[in-house]
Amino acid sequence: MLPKNIARNCVSTNLSSMFKNLLLFLFFSFSISLWSQEVNGIVYDAESRVKGVKVLNITQKILTTTNDQGEFTLKAKVSDTLSFQSIFYKPIFTIVKADYFEGTYVFELQKIINELDPVNIKDKPKAKLFGEAAFNANMKQIIALDKKKEPQKYTAAPKYGLDFIQVAKLIGKLFKKKKKPTPNTITYNQYKLLFETNNFFTKKMLTEDLKVPEQYQSLFYEFLESKSILESKLDYNQRLILLDDFTQYAQEFIIIVEMAEEEVKD
Repeated sequence: MLPKNIARNCVSTNLSSMFKNLLLFLFFSFSISLWSQEVNGIVYDAESRVKGVKVLNITQKILTTTNDQGEFTLKAKVSDTLSFQSIFYKPIFTIVKADYFEGTYVFELQKIINELDPVNIKDKPKAKLFGEAAFNANMKQIIALDKKKEPQKYTAAPKYGLDFIQVAKLIGKLFKKKKKPTPNTITYNQYKLLFETNNFFTKKMLTEDLKVPEQYQSLFYEFLESKSILESKLDYNQRLILLDDFTQYAQEFIIIVEMAEEEVKD
C-alpha cells in the first residue's frame, strides 16, 4: 500500500495531466471550427427566394451558386469578403461577421429595372468559370454595370497616364465603408499612423513588400478598416500575426485594383 503523500501526488499528477489534455482538445476543436466554418444562407429579392445567384468568397476564391430554393453553403471565416451576383440583380459585397455562422443568414438582392440588353437566344451558352477565372469575370461584370449606369465617371484617361482618381472612385464602390467602426478594431487613422511612424510596419514595407501602390494606400487603409482587425493585434508580440493579415488582404486588394485599372483604361 502506497503512503498517503505518494498516493495524493499520483492523483494530483493524473488530474493535472487530464486537465492539460482537456485544454488541448478544446483548443484544437476551437481552431478547427474557426478555420473550417461555413456560411449557410438564403438569398431573397423583394418577392421571393432567388436561385442561380453566384456567391463568391473573394478572399479565398471559392465560388458556389444558390439552388432552386435560393439556398447556399460556402466555406468562409470572419472578415472574408463575399460577393453576390446575378444578371438580373445589382451586385452586393459584404464582409463576413461572426453572426453569419449562427444558423441560416438571409441576404437580399435588388432587381435591376430596364438596364439589360435584349438576349440573343441563338448565342451559345457561356462556359462555366471557376476559381480565379470566375472571380475576374464577375468583377468585370460588376464594373461594366457601374460603367453603364454612370458613364460620366469614365472619362478618357489623362494624356500622361492612368486617371487614378477615377480608379479610386471605382474601387471604393466595391466595398461599403461602415458608418461606425466596430468596437475594439483598428481604424483608418490607426492604420495611417502605424505605417507612418512604426519601425516595423513602414511605408517601404507597404509599397515594396505588400505591393500596395502609393496612390492607393489611403484606400487600402479603408479596405483594412472594413475587415475589422482586432486592435489587440497592434501589440508588439502580435506583429507577425498582423503582418500575415496585411499580406492576405493586400493580395485581395491588389486584385481589385488591377481589375479596376484595366476597366478604366478601356
